[in-house]
Amino acid sequence: MTMTLIRLLTVALVGVASVLAKKPASSCPAVSNEGTPTGEFKNVSGIQIYHSYPGETANASNAILFISDIYGVPLLQNKLLADSLARAGYLVIFPDLFKGDAVPVSSPEGTLNLTEWRTRHPTEEIDSIVASTITYIRSELGVQRIGGVGYCFGGKYVPRFLADGKGIDVGFIAHPSGLLATEIQSIAGPISIAAGELDTAFNVTGRRAAEDILTAKNTTYQTTLYAGAPHGFAVRVDLNIPRQKYAKESSFVQAIRWFDAWL
Repeated sequence: MTMTLIRLLTVALVGVASVLAKKPASSCPAVSNEGTPTGEFKNVSGIQIYHSYPGETANASNAILFISDIYGVPLLQNKLLADSLARAGYLVIFPDLFKGDAVPVSSPEGTLNLTEWRTRHPTEEIDSIVASTITYIRSELGVQRIGGVGYCFGGKYVPRFLADGKGIDVGFIAHPSGLLATEIQSIAGPISIAAGELDTAFNVTGRRAAEDILTAKNTTYQTTLYAGAPHGFAVRVDLNIPRQKYAKESSFVQAIRWFDAWL
């Protein structure tokens, strides 16, 4: 058995043991696919931020920063996903990255030409919103450790802020788009990745490159590949297709277990 395989097995066993010690798997809530959002919006320094609150027994010293896909805060499934994370015991903070200019929910992602839209929301502007939200979480909410979840578009920004000193301590990303090797290389904290077999934005080449980089860095990481899962599966799926339904539900549990173990 190679030393790399021994290391990966050790990391996995330590993670499982930590999760079992902190929270039984049966206590993890199910992800909501329909219903009415329970969080609330607050204007924080000109940014609309969706706050989803956990129960009274939650650990007030940590929180999850939700970095969304291109459909942003208007998408019902995004708000329900934030609420689901909150039911698992985490304060969830979900900023409007696009200042009211999210891609319309009625626009299928696979048919979009996003070139012009992206020019209105460059990386440096998104970085600024994420950074100011992290400052708000730490300074005004008194949070000590921050977990970051990133879906599609947001899957690029969790690694950027999981770099040393950037503000996110533990990360989970699903079907990231636009994620660069240099951004993976800069990751300094534990990272969990949910990938879809049918996702062309984070394909087999991208997945293997990410794993090679993380392995070489001796990073604490997890990658899970879901069969039959398309891009966007952790947020928006056809619930009538068993593989897609399973991928969404299981990737949610993957995120919760990761934060329970490392956050």
